[in-house]
Amino acid sequence: MMQLFEEARRFAERFPYSKAQNFISQISQEDILGDAITAKGQRPDVVEILTVHASKGREWEIVALAGLQEGVWPNLLQRGSLLGSERLVERMRHGGLPRAELDVLAANGLVQDERRLLYVGVTRAQSSLIVTAVQKEEEEPSSFFEEISSHVLGDWSEEPEMTQVPRPITPAALVATLRSELGQKDSLIAASILKKLDTEGLPEADIESWSGVLPLSTNVPVIAPDALVPVSPSSAESFTECGVKWFLEKSGGTNGDTTAQVLGSAIHAFAARMEEEPGLTQADLIANLRDAWKLIDPNTGWVSTSQLNKAVEMIHKFVAYHSDNLKKREIVGVELQFTIDVGRARIRGSVDRLEVGADGALFIVDFKTGATKVNIEDAKSNKQMLAYQLAVTEGGFADQHESRTTGGAELVYLATTSKGATIRNQPPIDGQIEEIKREIQVIAEGMSAHEFFASVNKRCKQCPVRNACPIQSDGRMVME
Repeated sequence: MMQLFEEARRFAERFPYSKAQNFISQISQEDILGDAITAKGQRPDVVEILTVHASKGREWEIVALAGLQEGVWPNLLQRGSLLGSERLVERMRHGGLPRAELDVLAANGLVQDERRLLYVGVTRAQSSLIVTAVQKEEEEPSSFFEEISSHVLGDWSEEPEMTQVPRPITPAALVATLRSELGQKDSLIAASILKKLDTEGLPEADIESWSGVLPLSTNVPVIAPDALVPVSPSSAESFTECGVKWFLEKSGGTNGDTTAQVLGSAIHAFAARMEEEPGLTQADLIANLRDAWKLIDPNTGWVSTSQLNKAVEMIHKFVAYHSDNLKKREIVGVELQFTIDVGRARIRGSVDRLEVGADGALFIVDFKTGATKVNIEDAKSNKQMLAYQLAVTEGGFADQHESRTTGGAELVYLATTSKGATIRNQPPIDGQIEEIKREIQVIAEGMSAHEFFASVNKRCKQCPVRNACPIQSDGRMVME
């Protein structure tokens, strides 16, 4: 009981904003007791399972080191601090060496560290030491295992004793063995046994539970053919980029709101307040940002401080853009919502800012708080901005302004490294309206279909649903 309270205390210190349910979930998933700083009594009549680090300063009659696998022990994965200060040290020590040779030096250092850790584990044994590894198709013993084996056997050419381990005696293992024989010489025998097991009610033998065997559960479109398809301007861009990513994210395949996303929402709110409350100054916005920072990022330390400084810089860039833009166009409204129908597509969205020029044309402004910006050419065909302009020509802002003439749109990036806001312009869509409508209708038909296609693009590396993508090695099915 005391150990449980100690674990709870340490968990609360590491995750101060976490809930009790998270602690219970973590404890339930642990297979090895976590390292404890507090002193506790030792029981001599039990088998202790612990890490090598936790074994320092102690000894046992018999010690078993399990799992000396290649890539696991030694673990040569580069580790280090957040800023990579250890690499700067290596660069100072060996300034004339290329990057590849520095990596070799770092790997050699890791091998020595892992060897010292192995020495700690080996020397915990007083009378007997057992070392194990697994040899199979995808795994092999590590060099450490071979060194220990050679030292014990006294002959580098002699192979260590191999023990054939049969499959576990479990229903799932039995069914897996029988399934693997279905395409072999004795497939009829395996099939009859599987049928008998299924008849006797063994769940694992039920063919309907076998992954990859049954056809698709349904090929019905996700939206009925005669129903309107909800399309947001941002989803039009996302669907065009990758249909699978759009569908999985729409169905909940996201990581939730990150600090960056919450910050983006806050910056948009501050931008709206600048218009709604004309008396607000830059100092007022920054003060409001600092007051609300704990809600945006509850963490502490220099990382949070750095993020706050970046947010303040975004406020500076926004205010400078706002002041300069007032000389060009008049603001009609901020955070304005609209709804238009284009064929089956019902486009709903909101614009960060709607402005009107001296010629009476309406202009769309969209603020971006991400550090990655689109290039100049891609901005001209950006589906999100095209949808905003189409909303102007289709009367989506009739309640705010009578004009249906679009003067263009622009993306305003506030988080780039440039001194001021980075702007990407999209020209007016005059002459393209019918073509854009056709594109929107094609997107709507695709969104309402029963199958979606993945596309390789420049955002694949950062894709939150990469592990479920059929064209990525991370998400490819094991049975095709």
